[in-house]
This record gives sequence, C-alpha cells and structure tokens, in this order.
Amino acid sequence: MKMKVLGCYGAEFPGFKTMGLLLNDSVLVDAGSVTSTLSIEEQERISNILVTHSHLDHIKDILFLADNLAGREKVHINIIGTEEIISIIQGTFFNNTVWPDFTLIPTTSDPIIRFKKIKTEEKFQVDYLTVKAVDVDHTVKSVGYFISDENGTIMISGDTGPTDRIWQIANEKKDLKAVFVETSFPNKLERLAEISKHLTPHLLKEELKKLKRTDIPVYIIHMKPQYLDVLKKEITEIGHPSIHFLKQGQELEF
Repeated sequence: MKMKVLGCYGAEFPGFKTMGLLLNDSVLVDAGSVTSTLSIEEQERISNILVTHSHLDHIKDILFLADNLAGREKVHINIIGTEEIISIIQGTFFNNTVWPDFTLIPTTSDPIIRFKKIKTEEKFQVDYLTVKAVDVDHTVKSVGYFISDENGTIMISGDTGPTDRIWQIANEKKDLKAVFVETSFPNKLERLAEISKHLTPHLLKEELKKLKRTDIPVYIIHMKPQYLDVLKKEITEIGHPSIHFLKQGQELEF
C-alpha cells in the first residue's frame, strides 16, 4: 500500500490547513487538498474518496475535482461515506446553488460524481483495498477508517476527541502497520479541544495508552498550523517511542 500525503496540517502553506491522504494513486481519504497539490493527470486517476466527515477542510476539493474532470471520458468518482455524511455533502454543496449537481452531469446515467453509502463496522471493497469505517467522537457524524491489503492494515482516526471503539478494533488487528491520529490544539487550549472534540498532546498521550502496542508507528495529522511549533514540542515530550510527524508531499509504503 502506497500513500502520498496531500494535506496533513499545512506546514508549507502557512495558515492553510486541509486534509488528504492518497492511497495507491486512486483512493483518497478526505479531499481537502487535491486540486492544489495534484496535476490534472494525477487527478484523473482518482476513482474513490473515503470521507471521514463533512467539515470543509476535509471535503472542499471534491467540488473543484468534479469541475476539473467534467467532460473527460470514462472518469467517475465515488464519494464514500455514511448516510449522514453523504446527505450533508449532497444537500449542502451539490445542490445547484452552492455548486452544480455533478451527480447529474454530464447525464444522470453517466455522472462525474456517484455517492456510495456505507454502514460503520461493515467491511467493503475499494479497488484492491478492504475498508471498514468506525465511529469516532467529533462534533458532527465522523468516522475513522481501517484500510487493508494483503500486506497489512493502517488506521486513520479522522477528526476526533477521546474515543474508544477505534482503539478496541486496532488492538484486534494483528497486521496493523501504522496509526494516523489527529492532534489539533496545544495543551493550553485543552478546554477548546474538548468543546470542539479534538485532541491535545496530553489527550493524545491518554489515547495512545489504549493501543496495547508501542511498536506501531504513530503518524500525527491535523495539527493546527498556527500552533505547529508548540504542538511538535509537546507531542515529543509525551515520550512515545514511535511517533512521527508527517510532511506535505511525503510518500510512505506499508
């Protein structure tokens, strides 16, 4: 499984924070930073987008991606999420008011955008990957994902505050290769993190105690760019042996 980091916290674009992780050149986890980082040719290879939740920094480039690919032959994008997530995206954005309804363009039988609804904790296939969505605790309906191929499984938390179920399942995965977990606010803003249901380094430390292994690489995502330096310092100070900080454009293999 190959991964390219399109957006993890916006370090190279100060003040600009969007999320997007590209798997095997064709499957996106969130789409906040697609059209700003990939060429048109690379965008054409995308066939599926796994959406963690409906907040703008995770979905905004679905709109522009659809526009960029309109009129190109045999190009279709499946937007995959729970019924609640899909309903918000479809009703709020693809409504011919905020943005054209690309589920009808160019035709109703052959549209650019197709919505696919999933249920949490039910496995499904996306290209050559096996995927399971798991509920996490955020201010809107949100899920994390377990994504597997024949070589192993990765976990992506999406946006979440303290949560339990996703860690329970992580501990059941004997082939777990990596964990991607958010940490948004520094410790001094823990009250704000609690209200907005995000993590701080202190809360991250408590969450990682729920993962029974310390040898699994832990990649930090969703750090607020205005707090990047202090977040890196405070996360390093929790002393976890397997923490890594992602970079925009970084490529990984699992």
